[in-house]
Amino acid sequence: MKTIFRNLWITLQRFRLASGLNIVGLSVAFAAFILILMQVRYELAFDRFHPHADRLYMAQIKSEEGFLPLVPKGFGPTFGNTGAGIEAWTMLQLGFVDSYLTVERDGAEVGFVQPVLRASENFAALFRLPLVEGTVDALKDPSQALLPASLARSFFGSEHGVVGRKLTVDGVDYRVGAVYRDLPENSQIKNKLYLPLVFRPDEYLWDNFDYQMYLLLHPGADAETVAGEWAKVPADQIGIAEDITLDLVPLAACYYDRRPVLFGMEGMIERGKEATTEMLLAIALLVIGIAAVNFVNFSTSLTPLRIKNINTRKVLGSSVAGLRAEQMFESTGIALLSFGLGLLWVDGLRNTAFNDLISGGISLSVHSGVVWLSLGVAAVVGLLAGIYPALYSTAFPPALVLKGSFGLSPRGRRLRTALIGFQFVVSIGLIVAALFMQLQNRYMRRMDTGVDFEGVVMARLGGGLETQAFEDRVRQSPGIEEVAYSRMMIGVGDTHPQWGGTYQGEPILYAAHMVSWNFPRMMGIELTEGRYFTEGEARQAGRYHYIFNEAARREFDLTVGGQWLDGGDAEKNQIVGFARNFNYRSLHSAVGPMALVLFGHDKEFDAQHRLPVAYFKIKGDPYAAVEQIKRAAAEIDPAYPIDIRFYDQAFDALYRKERKTTTLITTFSLLAVVLSLAGVFGLVVFETQYRRKEIGVRKVMGATVSEILGMFNRQFVWLVGICFVVAAPLAWYGVREWLATFAYRTPLYWWVFLVSLVIVLFITLLTVTIQSWRAATANPVDALKAE
Repeated sequence: MKTIFRNLWITLQRFRLASGLNIVGLSVAFAAFILILMQVRYELAFDRFHPHADRLYMAQIKSEEGFLPLVPKGFGPTFGNTGAGIEAWTMLQLGFVDSYLTVERDGAEVGFVQPVLRASENFAALFRLPLVEGTVDALKDPSQALLPASLARSFFGSEHGVVGRKLTVDGVDYRVGAVYRDLPENSQIKNKLYLPLVFRPDEYLWDNFDYQMYLLLHPGADAETVAGEWAKVPADQIGIAEDITLDLVPLAACYYDRRPVLFGMEGMIERGKEATTEMLLAIALLVIGIAAVNFVNFSTSLTPLRIKNINTRKVLGSSVAGLRAEQMFESTGIALLSFGLGLLWVDGLRNTAFNDLISGGISLSVHSGVVWLSLGVAAVVGLLAGIYPALYSTAFPPALVLKGSFGLSPRGRRLRTALIGFQFVVSIGLIVAALFMQLQNRYMRRMDTGVDFEGVVMARLGGGLETQAFEDRVRQSPGIEEVAYSRMMIGVGDTHPQWGGTYQGEPILYAAHMVSWNFPRMMGIELTEGRYFTEGEARQAGRYHYIFNEAARREFDLTVGGQWLDGGDAEKNQIVGFARNFNYRSLHSAVGPMALVLFGHDKEFDAQHRLPVAYFKIKGDPYAAVEQIKRAAAEIDPAYPIDIRFYDQAFDALYRKERKTTTLITTFSLLAVVLSLAGVFGLVVFETQYRRKEIGVRKVMGATVSEILGMFNRQFVWLVGICFVVAAPLAWYGVREWLATFAYRTPLYWWVFLVSLVIVLFITLLTVTIQSWRAATANPVDALKAE
């Protein structure tokens, strides 16, 4: 064993360049492999970390068109205790608008704007929340709150000793009842502030789908049987439609659920794209595969330099099996050494911006399973990569080698060409994928959404800011041209209230956004018929006026002019106009029927209650105007942490996950391309070492340097061309399937494939030319003497 280690050290010393390239290339590949697997593990482990995750289910309503991850409030008390298969259940009431809360810290009142959810009393027990302090029964007390350790630190400066502290949410006082340790980010259950959800017999409503229901089934219980028991309850007994189908879906399966979400409620459940995860996993495997091919090529390229030494040892009595085992040990040692260096690369990236690209962050301890898996892969790569060079270098008769007349076998040439061809196919495909991902990102950023956000900043209001007094102070600034309002942020979210009613006797359902009377005009929403709202209509108390989009107009055959809309128990309401379709939700979803709704009320009500999202039209210096808005907010409510955002900032936040994934795939795709071209470098080294005599003879016979370079380059031009023919249709199919997951997508441009071909061909020819230049310009006498 000591001899083997000594020979490994001698090999590393003797062939420093090749060994260095091997180790650096492999270490970078292993680092990339580990980082990608961290992201893949995050995606695949979504909601699988919960205790008894295999028995956790979400109650849903489904139809042929899709599913709804929400249920009415009456679901819990009605169905939660039915059937022997249910061990426990809990319900969450989701908040569509963030809440304004204040706490006392260091003798001063400090304000926060946070999402606040309400949960039934057994929420903490069902999910086995790890408590820092307090009890799992905290939510049984309607005056207590449950919060994660991160929010406890943010609110009170510590996660310990906060039980009993007061916090005020939307004007109502609560006490902290328990603090739980933050859950991993890859969960439908988020680290939010939870308040008690109280059930009263007279409030078992069936027409308000604002709740999620989770169940823990007994071991061995069948979800279909439980759902079947639910279906036996007569529909008229619970007041829901007969055509509603109840369903129980494993919580861990919700993340990759491909079914459409009904009624514009996409934002009520976090979902990932299985195709993107598969692409990341494929890139991880390709990076390792390419690195292994490079390892083989680099090791084989050393054969002309090592083969006499190896066969001399054979003549001196060394066994072929021993020599082969020694070379395989060397390759495995290099692979493990590279793996260790790769771990250092990964750990070094932990404190860089790259950490933000990996969901959940970079952590070798959290992802210890990934590290051990990667170690096994490194050992296998080293072992397999050493087999061919070991067999090849010991296959020649010693007499032939020592005489100096051995050569490059056609069989070996074909294998190395096939390996390089594989790398070229992968490189072309990855460049195509990376370019289309960038194009899709650019397409979504530049797409005309139909709303003019130029010069507009947005802010969510709360507390004393939802008053006329705040608007009056803001308007004192010459930089504020106009102020408009809406119930929810438009164009930067996936959750939208759904309203139903009847139109000319037929039921209709549409997304509804309540807005101020001046919102459509200020935001540049283009009308196709009718008119905008008027300020006078905003004073018609109890009346609703609508501007529907063209999608609703076509689907429901709506008209303007004396036509009225019945909306539940509200009075008759008027359609005043139709707007060109605009993206009122994110570009992940197509535009559906929607309406901008103006609710009329008297002036006194308007002065005290504003819609909570404000839009400020700015002229002149936008930063000066923003400072004026902040000063006005501080004068009205010093504790309120007003967050003013430009539309670009809100838009970027909405597509942050897509940008992160695109950056990851692009980065590692480029890395794979670089590794592939490093393989070309290794093959050229091999070729020039074996063909030194041929090159010398050609030069003696009058061949020029350009002719010799052309000889090397031609074979690679043909190889890249053939690989392009193979890679292009595969890349086209993969990109087409990925783009199909977007409601709005960039076209499949033909020139992207041509650009990928040009990039690979250019870099390949540059690499071949630089590496073969030395052989082409060398003194032919030296080559002939050496042979």
